Amino acid sequence: MTERIRTPHAVLVLLNLPVPDDQRAWSQALALRDDGARVTVVCPAIRGRKPGRERIDGIEVIRFRSFEGQGPLATAAEGFWTAAAAGEAARGALRSSPASARMLQIGNPPDLLFPLAWWARRTGIRTVYDQRDVVPVLAASRAGFSRLTPLFLAAERRMITTADVVITPSEEQRARILSRYGRDALIIRTAEVPAEKEAEPDAAAVNETDAAAVAEPDDAAVAPDSAPTALAPTLTIGYLGVIGEQDGLTDLLDAVALLRADGLTGFRVEVAGDGPALPAARAHATRLGLDALVAFHGWLGPGAVDAFLGRIDAMAVPDPDNPFNHFCAMNKVTHAMARGIPIALRPLRENVRLTAGHAYEAADMTIRAFADALAALLKDTPAGRSDIAAEARATFEAHHSWPHHAPRYVAAVSPTRR
Repeated sequence: MTERIRTPHAVLVLLNLPVPDDQRAWSQALALRDDGARVTVVCPAIRGRKPGRERIDGIEVIRFRSFEGQGPLATAAEGFWTAAAAGEAARGALRSSPASARMLQIGNPPDLLFPLAWWARRTGIRTVYDQRDVVPVLAASRAGFSRLTPLFLAAERRMITTADVVITPSEEQRARILSRYGRDALIIRTAEVPAEKEAEPDAAAVNETDAAAVAEPDDAAVAPDSAPTALAPTLTIGYLGVIGEQDGLTDLLDAVALLRADGLTGFRVEVAGDGPALPAARAHATRLGLDALVAFHGWLGPGAVDAFLGRIDAMAVPDPDNPFNHFCAMNKVTHAMARGIPIALRPLRENVRLTAGHAYEAADMTIRAFADALAALLKDTPAGRSDIAAEARATFEAHHSWPHHAPRYVAAVSPTRR
């Protein structure tokens, strides 16, 4: 027990996804564990995960009871509830190792844990702020939230000025942080999904059932037996991620409808993910008559994401032109690059920076241009698609891969280095 109390202790706090589903936080936790730290991750019990404690791969996971709100009021309630619950759990975890070097990392969204960061700094705990999303810009781009932008800016400022270290996955976010706050954030890209089975609880831990974390395809949304006569699908276009109104899934469906109207066949679409905009997207697919072409798989756990990436032939990145999306280093882009999967995308600044020209890039932000980018991918030869995907993979491995970023992450934040 004494050795455990004195071992350098890292506590990572998330508010919007559980681990090990959250690939970014889970890879960070594993890297800190491998550096000799005791690691605790505090996260919400959502997406099929149950509240409570367990050990997974030597990492203590504390999941607090939570929910996912829809609409401005429910989302605000979710934010304040998760901040309070996460703050209490994180303080308890940090107090369990008073004699050790300690580190607290807070990953947004939202940016409501600055009181926890203040407490940690006063207690002598090194604090790290992982700005995964630019919350004020996201709020300004969403109906019902724009009036709260000053509040979100104030919360962001407090997080950035309180933290000892600021990290972010995006060059666009880094430039904004430097311009607005004078802080030089460290670029830490999000780790690729490993081609391996899902993490399993330690043998000594209580086993919990996470069957709901991987949903089967929605039979109501996919009706292959009733499909009209057509050529058998030969290419599968994938979409992967949390599905919010800013993510453009309905634009992807509109682009697919345009391709069908243009007479293009020989493909189908598989959607993996969940979020507040998913019901509307399913209804939109039905209105467009796309039920035979589009399959909705719901939320996928880590092992199922690996299988999904292994069976798709291309990745669609339909996220539309709004200020928030230009800042995002999107996981579906880096996951596809890491696997050598060709990508069709709209020309958002950070995504264009990531792919460095090795993607089927739309000429502009319109749905028509995105449909044309998808058509270019589909009409290309297998060798052509393979070549552009190989170039993207080489770019990823040289600049964005986790083996490239893990050492700098550990060197900057690990409590064993202090």
